[in-house]
Amino acid sequence: MQERSTSTTTVGLNLQAYESRFLVFSDRTLSKPVTASADDLPTPIDLSAGWKVTFGEAGRSVLMERLHSWTDDEATRFYSGQATYEKAFLIPDSVIRPGRKLWLDFGEGTPIPPRLEHRNGMRVWLDSPVREAAVVEVNGRPAGSVWHPPYAVEVTGLVHPGENALHIVVGNVATNQMAGRALPDYRLLKSRYGQRFVAQDMENLQPLPSGLLGTIRLVAHEAE
Repeated sequence: MQERSTSTTTVGLNLQAYESRFLVFSDRTLSKPVTASADDLPTPIDLSAGWKVTFGEAGRSVLMERLHSWTDDEATRFYSGQATYEKAFLIPDSVIRPGRKLWLDFGEGTPIPPRLEHRNGMRVWLDSPVREAAVVEVNGRPAGSVWHPPYAVEVTGLVHPGENALHIVVGNVATNQMAGRALPDYRLLKSRYGQRFVAQDMENLQPLPSGLLGTIRLVAHEAE
């Protein structure tokens, strides 16, 4: 919503946690887009089921009936690297219309209560539905990357009525692989050179949630 007076302009913004926006003010007159009524928007298409997930470039493939963390499976509990999510899905003819924008929505972040004892480094008090970052392709064409709010990419113009293909590469952090290994033995180094450093926060290291964790939907919005 935008309001103007003789000396000021007020713009209303609806931002998710940790989301940001660039605002560009111009004297140009833009053509008014064709808009769809909110009542005419179709029900979001749930894409959370039936994903083929391949770990590594030539690695193990599994079928995920429902999305879950890699750490839930013993074979990938301590895996660090990339995994490729692949899925085909159908879009009815009625979904794609002029005046609509289509977004691939990965879900919202989950707020975490701040802890006062957490003093070292930085911490975002929001758990992401994408751990930690994803690169999205739709029908073989790049759609964008997802790693911060809002966890969504626009796919208008990349999808078509009928069958479509999703290809999403997700990467996690090295902590998981480190958690699956014994701590290095520095006794020989210490005996020769003395105590030169102290490994920080390495004891009782646990693997972190990884992969696509939210409810993925194809959502239609009114064109702004």
